[in-house]
Amino acid sequence: MREIKKGFTLAEVLITLLIIGVIASIVIPGIINNTNEAEYNVGVKKAYSDLSDAIKMIQVKNGGEVNIGTSAASADPTLLRNDFCSVMSCIKTDTTANIFGPIIYKGYKGGSISFSARAFGLNAPSAAINNGFLIRFVAYESCTNNYGVNACGYIHVDVNGTKGPNMLGKDLYGFWVSRKNENGVYIILPLGTQGDTYTGLPGGCVAGSIDWGTSDGCTAKRLTDPDNMP
Repeated sequence: MREIKKGFTLAEVLITLLIIGVIASIVIPGIINNTNEAEYNVGVKKAYSDLSDAIKMIQVKNGGEVNIGTSAASADPTLLRNDFCSVMSCIKTDTTANIFGPIIYKGYKGGSISFSARAFGLNAPSAAINNGFLIRFVAYESCTNNYGVNACGYIHVDVNGTKGPNMLGKDLYGFWVSRKNENGVYIILPLGTQGDTYTGLPGGCVAGSIDWGTSDGCTAKRLTDPDNMP
């Protein structure tokens, strides 16, 4: 008796491949998104940790002070950048235009926004760090009563350099340089922290934003509640 060999028909193979393709199209984007979100969470935590460690070392080195670059007439954030570079591994210092290059950033899940409209614009003192961070510094004339957090200035950090997505709340984060009180220690606070009137009004972290405030507020949101990003 001749043995009959059983196998799959062409139609069965095609149907199986179709099913696999449909499942992959559903599952793979979710896996990629989860991986990206995990990377963003790691990036903001490292930026916060590195800046917090740096400002502590600066104060030890400077006898409790940070050269925020203020004077009665104007502020010079170059001094603030130089203080941070004295304790961090800066490999290049220049303006925002030359450190960040022609990157166009986006608001959190929103439209394009530009550094040119920010304080000091593209001329703000900036630095490239050996771990891939690009950092931009802005200082105020005083630390008193600024935005509800005694802000002396702020820092923007792109945690993966020129790589995408180039978006606030994903790979670009903002941090206050704050002084606890007139004679207190300097600390780093994420933009959007409690009491922050800059990001608190209108406030928070808003998806679809084309506004610096509601996108900068995503820094604190990602640090404190990353599983519920809008």
